[in-house]
Formats: sequence, C-alpha cells, structure tokens
Amino acid sequence: MNKEIKNAFELSAAFLAHKTIQSLTHAMMSYFGSLDGIINVASYEIFTDSSKTDSVSIRRFPLTLDENYRDSNTELLLQFLPTSHGGVFTLENKDGHWIFLDVVKDVKPRRVIMLYGRVDPDDMITIEGLYQVYANQVALLDSKERDALTHLSNRQTLALTLNDIIVFYRNRKIREDLKYSWVAILDIDHFKHINDQFGHLYGDEVLLHFSYLMERIFRHTDFLFRYGGEEFVVIINNCDEKGATLSLERFRESVRIYDFPSGKITVSIGCTMIDTIVPPSLLLERADRALYHAKNNGRNQVVLFNELETNTSPGGDVELF
Repeated sequence: MNKEIKNAFELSAAFLAHKTIQSLTHAMMSYFGSLDGIINVASYEIFTDSSKTDSVSIRRFPLTLDENYRDSNTELLLQFLPTSHGGVFTLENKDGHWIFLDVVKDVKPRRVIMLYGRVDPDDMITIEGLYQVYANQVALLDSKERDALTHLSNRQTLALTLNDIIVFYRNRKIREDLKYSWVAILDIDHFKHINDQFGHLYGDEVLLHFSYLMERIFRHTDFLFRYGGEEFVVIINNCDEKGATLSLERFRESVRIYDFPSGKITVSIGCTMIDTIVPPSLLLERADRALYHAKNNGRNQVVLFNELETNTSPGGDVELF
C-alpha cells in the first residue's frame, strides 16, 4: 500500500510540473492511453454561445481548426454534455464503454477527455484521483494563461497557439478550398487620449468592452488575445482572404458604432495570412507592418500585409496611440 501511495504522489507531482494546459493535457492523454483496457483517448474543448443555449461548438485537441468539426465522438459528446456538471462519468451503449473526465468549473473553454475502453477498479480509482489533479491544475494554468483584466488569452499563450496552428497546416492534406488561418493585430485608435482625458479606470472599462465585442463578433473557432496595452490579437481560422477581411471589417464597424464609456472610438487593424514556413515572430511583424500602414493612412481601417507594396517602407512620424 505504501508503494501505491508513493507511486500516486510521484505521478501527481509529474503532472503538476507542467507549465501549460497544452503540455499537461498531452501528458494526461499519454498516461491514460497506457492503461490496460484503454483502446483510445480523445480530448476536446467545448464552447457554448451564452445567447443560444443550444449552440455548442467542439474543437478537438490536439488542434483542429475546421469550423463545423465533427468526428466519431461528436454525437456521444452532444448526448453527454447537457447532463454533466463536471467530474468523472462512465457511459456504456451498444458501441462500447466510455469514461468521461469533464472539467467545467472555472475554466474557459470547458475541457473533456474521453477514454474508450474498460479498466480494472484500481485503475479507475487512479483515473478519478488524476481527474482532481487535472481539474485543479487546468484552473490554475488557465488563470496564468489569461490576461488579468479582460480574461482573454495573454501574449505568452499567443506564441504557443501560433506554433500549434503552423503544425496543424503542415500536417494537413492539401485542400482545394484554399482556406487558411490569419493573424491580425487590433489597435484602439487614440487610446492615450482616453486615459489622459477620462483616467485609467475609464481606459480599463474601454478595454473590457472592447474584449466583450471581440468575443461576441468573432467565432468560437477563432483565437482571441490581449497583446498588451490597447493592442489585441485575433487569429481567424479556416477562411480565405475575403472571409478574413469581411470578419475584420465586421468587427471594425461594430467598434465604430458601439457606445463605449468614454464615447465613440475606432480601431485600426493589420492582418497577414499564417504561412507555415514563416516563424511566429515574423508573422506578427508582418501584421504589425500592416497595422502601421493603417495607422499612418487615416486609422479606422483594415489593411492586409499582402496588399502592401513590397518596396514600401514606413514614412514619416505617426502617433500610434
């Protein structure tokens, strides 16, 4: 018994050492897959639209970017989700036996790990114990991976996400629909004037309302970040250039007509396609160059990097804030 307790502590300590939800989930899936009787392990991120209680979007982990993603487990998930409020559950039907680990409290998005197969009672006890470790650690890491004010993902998480997206497209078969992912930097125009005129509390309120608009306008399959200060980043997935432009223009217009605490504001946006041979830092530099062009040419507009002339260099001084 002492040996079993020691093994349990060592196993828990190994999982607690992970610094990101991504690496923790990978490690959990690998361990569960090594258990006798487990045939398959899958993990999902679950998004719900608070304005539509029956609207559920499912994203598989590791990353899949299809907007209307469905796999062999989708129907089972849709059957399970409404009746679960977190915890470890088993389900058996004509197709087999499943174990669900549902992390729903204090995290966004909701996370579910599905194990297909049957384990002995001792391993089931271990799974239930590791669920508690996983749920607590996910909640802790989720708070570290989010901006304290807006609760959007933070700048550090952005680098990991861009790497995941690049790996996804490198591994994906060539598709004829020419849909890709796009990274855009969003910068609130004249934000310094808001802080100077109304104070930083009003400035924070503007940032909160701005992030609320991002969550409302962009899709669950897109990724939202606070980049720093009055700058935000959105990664728009699974669309062509026209779709990315329309999405960003829709958001720009929503900002323009929205009643912020300090009055009307506008946003300038620079965007570039995520190229699998371009490192994340250079992708952000390209989006930033497009943003600079938008700022330097009147603000309140969307500029794509590939629209810029290759020999164009920034000219003159411009007040970016």
